Amino acid sequence: MRVLLVGVSTRALAQSALKADLKIIAVDYFGDLDQRLIIPSLAVGRDFGLPFSEESIIKVCSLIEYDAVIYTGGADIKPSLIHFISKDKLLLGNDSEVLRDIRDPVTLRDACHTMGINFPTTLLPDETSNMDLNERWLMKPVYGGSGFGIRFYEGEEIGEGFYVQKFVSGLPASASFLSDGKGCRLLGMTRQLIGDELLGGSGFKWCGNVFPLSPDFAGLADVISQWGEKMVGHFGLKGLFGIDFILGGDERPCLVEINPRYTASMELIEPYVNMPLLSLHKLACEGKLEEVSLVNPSEIVSKGIVYAKADSMTPDTSSWLGVHADIPFPGESIPKSSPVCSVFGRGISEEGCLFHLYERANEIYRELRSDVYHERRKD
Repeated sequence: MRVLLVGVSTRALAQSALKADLKIIAVDYFGDLDQRLIIPSLAVGRDFGLPFSEESIIKVCSLIEYDAVIYTGGADIKPSLIHFISKDKLLLGNDSEVLRDIRDPVTLRDACHTMGINFPTTLLPDETSNMDLNERWLMKPVYGGSGFGIRFYEGEEIGEGFYVQKFVSGLPASASFLSDGKGCRLLGMTRQLIGDELLGGSGFKWCGNVFPLSPDFAGLADVISQWGEKMVGHFGLKGLFGIDFILGGDERPCLVEINPRYTASMELIEPYVNMPLLSLHKLACEGKLEEVSLVNPSEIVSKGIVYAKADSMTPDTSSWLGVHADIPFPGESIPKSSPVCSVFGRGISEEGCLFHLYERANEIYRELRSDVYHERRKD
């Protein structure tokens, strides 16, 4: 059985799939150097010069043969895409109906209200006439990802495909789960790095994760586990999925989003799980929820997405192999604010771990040839 992996970036998913002994091929946007060295893949952007749109992905997927589909970030926000490319195939994940329900702000709002899960006040454009503008609100895209498109609402017209949600201040966090559509296992919780300027981020852009979540929040596990069970019971979620939440000043968690697929933070958790996550995912989608044992981490680990702080050109990135991940090819132009690569940090404390992560990011920034690129653009 040949499994098609689909997402904006599939490198981490591919590495887990290889550990699970799956025969795979990938269609993503970037087609990074380190992925090309381990599996066959086609890149919508690099190979075909196309945007990561539904039409483009379908066109590229039609060029290959596959028997099953596993998707990750960027593909889950395109329910009709998943429906099309999984037609007459084995879909190892949640179907398009589940994706639509999960991404519908009213459906999720009402589900959380029914189940007693803390959820921010959320309004569609036709529900905003009585909103308190003295409060802080966010305008969010219905089908968005990684924080892109989220901004503070300032009273402007709310466009089609957007909604508003009351801003909740606090520590952004995430939880990873495994489900067979009936039962549920909590795999771990992480702190999220959002808008981190040291990684070239801004606003609400997702910039990485830190695992595990501080022991100060260990008591949250029971509450978050119950959330997972309730979401599985309501939506029928199966396989790997994630829940994003905010820990406010009162340390009461507030759910903000569900990611119904393999998430980027799972790469940090996988080394401490007794089986490859894609093995667990496949079995769970087939109705077999395996027992999961976790090794208690002896240190804190982190993953950061390095975003370009200026229009840049990459050096010889072959030296990055085995050190960083999601590595671009040498001599590649990287526009400002676009992702360059992923870096990793570790330490015996969260502070030390983040210090190491930022040092890794600084190594990348020192190597990016932004000045050379600017000079060449003038020629």
